[in-house]
Amino acid sequence: METGTIQKLESLLLVSVPRDLMDEEVIRLRREVAQEVRRHHSRWVLLDFSKVDICDSFFGRFIQSIADMTGLMGADVIVAGLQDAVIETLVELGMTLENIRAVLDLDDALAWSRIEQQAAGPWAGDQADGSILPEPDLMEV
Repeated sequence: METGTIQKLESLLLVSVPRDLMDEEVIRLRREVAQEVRRHHSRWVLLDFSKVDICDSFFGRFIQSIADMTGLMGADVIVAGLQDAVIETLVELGMTLENIRAVLDLDDALAWSRIEQQAAGPWAGDQADGSILPEPDLMEV
């Protein structure tokens, strides 16, 4: 069973979630995402669910647990590609996925992250060349 692919795309860490994830694969994928967030100093994690067409409460908890975990590392989660049936099920289960940005597709996620990166300025994390700017010197008052 495939656990998903993870790749860096601009300032995003793109996680392609496969159709059927078993419990042990979810744990492995969460660990891999955490390692890649740290390695790339990612500001955003994009979970691409375009291959997923069914879900249950476990699926919703998976999304929230990734968001909670990466949030503790300074990264925000963007969810893209949710199918209509998946959205309907999540709503019926009462899973609103608070503090998670949802967009229609990868193009929308890239556009949003570019706008956010510009708004945050040069201290917002990784640069085009992959380097991290040093923390600014702060003066005590």
